[in-house]
Amino acid sequence: MGEAGPDQLRKTTNVVLDALVQAAERAAGGRPLPVPLLIEIVAGLKQSAAFDDFYQRSYAEIAAQAASAEIDSRRTNAFGRLILHPLDPLFETGRLDRALIANLFNFLHLALGEEADAHAALCRDRIAALREELGPSFTWDVFYDDGAIKAVYWKVLLRIAESFRRFELRREWFIKLMQHRQNTVSLGSNAFYAVEHDPAAEPIPFEEGEFALLLHAWFDPLEDLSPRDQLAFRQACGKAPRELIGPFLTRLAACRVPVAPAGSGC
Repeated sequence: MGEAGPDQLRKTTNVVLDALVQAAERAAGGRPLPVPLLIEIVAGLKQSAAFDDFYQRSYAEIAAQAASAEIDSRRTNAFGRLILHPLDPLFETGRLDRALIANLFNFLHLALGEEADAHAALCRDRIAALREELGPSFTWDVFYDDGAIKAVYWKVLLRIAESFRRFELRREWFIKLMQHRQNTVSLGSNAFYAVEHDPAAEPIPFEEGEFALLLHAWFDPLEDLSPRDQLAFRQACGKAPRELIGPFLTRLAACRVPVAPAGSGC
């Protein structure tokens, strides 16, 4: 969460302390304040409903900051950047809503299971080695073009394609998952905190058009691999993309990529 969370806690505490000072000044009336009276004032402040709205707003601000920090952490880790990299132009131009990022990571964990952690560890180790080897010359493009990292990315795509064997049903489920505004954010494997949303808030914009944009951004490059990458793909995955996920690629090809703004798809 960086400095934003602690700063918000300090701000919240300062408001409460200021209220305590004001209540003490009113009760003392210019005279020294007895300790029992101070204790009584504090007890009253603890139970006062006057702070309910303030606490609610403060909690919402801290939760929003924590959610943003959690998404940024996922986005900037090596595995997260690898998976989101093909989608960057769509986020930058607004054709996909950045609010999708958390849902995309949830989908990856559902599709990959424990493999997601293994892939993340491999990416983390590889980027550390590349940075040590290249020093200031390191760039993210070097990471994306690394053979071991490409193999990770291709294997993730294969698992995603496998999850769409029942294409239409899976597409409907995927669209609903992407539209969902999360009510909790993970702090760990068994720890979550609630994130409050306006009940009247619209779902995240994601329909068949956005589905086509996203999936084509991930999978279209498999149809246009360089000779070097074709060989690397076969070495990493055993066969060519069409041999492994041909029916999926054919079904995806029928999904139209809409002209901006996104509209109807497949």
